[in-house]
Amino acid sequence: MVAAEHLERALASASPVVFLLRGDGLAQRSPIERIHAAGKLAAIHLDLVDGLAADAHGIAWLARCGADAIISSHGRLMPVIRREGCLAIHRVLLSRRSHLDGAMKAAARAAPDVLEVLPGILLPSITQLLPRLGIPVLAGGFIRSADDVRAVMAAGAAGITTSQADLWPSA
Repeated sequence: MVAAEHLERALASASPVVFLLRGDGLAQRSPIERIHAAGKLAAIHLDLVDGLAADAHGIAWLARCGADAIISSHGRLMPVIRREGCLAIHRVLLSRRSHLDGAMKAAARAAPDVLEVLPGILLPSITQLLPRLGIPVLAGGFIRSADDVRAVMAAGAAGITTSQADLWPSA
């Protein structure tokens, strides 16, 4: 389950989307309903919630629970996510420079609706990535300050994903 204080703070923020990265995959309906009641979209990370497989059945379950977007690092699942009527967010981890080309090829094959790049703090140094994609890019990971947010946004990110609540926009 999402820590209650984090969910409350996210619901009170001006952020239009709440990302649920952890918790019981079988108990997502209640937090999703609360997110919707606050007028926000719910994005669930299929790979990280407990109790669900990263497959078509897990995707169908989250879609039936009301997820607006489903995040996964498995590019092969992007078409399945879209068929269920959810926004498909492909999360790629760039732990070294050599992963960049592979991540871009994977993103091209997967054709997600949105790409989330981790660590997002790298985005300003890899801006050549953005023009080739043609889809929104989110930056997540190691974004620790307002200066980091400004740098990532200036590099072309459509937004950031962070669990650091002091960086969430105020309502």
